[in-house]
Amino acid sequence: MKDKSFYLSFDGSPNPPATDRLLAALERHNVKASFFMEGRRLEKEADCARRVLAAGHDAGNHSYNHPEFDKTPIDVCIREVEMTQEIMRKELGFFPTMLRPPMGLLTPEVEKTFLEKGFDIVLWSFSVRDWEGPDARAVSERILSQAIPGAIIACHDHVEWLIETLDIIIPALRQKGYVFRKISESGQKGVIRIGN
Repeated sequence: MKDKSFYLSFDGSPNPPATDRLLAALERHNVKASFFMEGRRLEKEADCARRVLAAGHDAGNHSYNHPEFDKTPIDVCIREVEMTQEIMRKELGFFPTMLRPPMGLLTPEVEKTFLEKGFDIVLWSFSVRDWEGPDARAVSERILSQAIPGAIIACHDHVEWLIETLDIIIPALRQKGYVFRKISESGQKGVIRIGN
């Protein structure tokens, strides 16, 4: 039987108290996930970021100021990522190798540059657009209707219906035989869109 891994990821953390509510929900469901952190938030909320790591989740780089990498000069993109790398090293004790460009936008030059710097560029399998709602049921239906083995989805911890969405999709996907894993467990390298 084909492995039915499913990868939950969350952009824009650390963002307390929303990140802490998310951590509690993931613990309740016994799910490990991947968090992509913004340097500007991490500077102010390092304790929250440490709670993410202490709970056993992945932490990756999501730039410093969240600019659109397809419209930003390459030297600025590099600075955005390197600033966040340094903050993560200082506050969390390591340099992450996973990078998610803001909004998933990148040019061939951006992709080549960061692959050459040793990053794995983590995108997603389909767009959830969780911030558009209009509620947990609608977001859940979008996720469940597009679920495939190895899917990576990107959500945002500040979205008000996120916890209710997870309470719907996690049991539903488990009932269909899916297993939740961190992206670091996928074994994939390079540009990552779908596990397996």
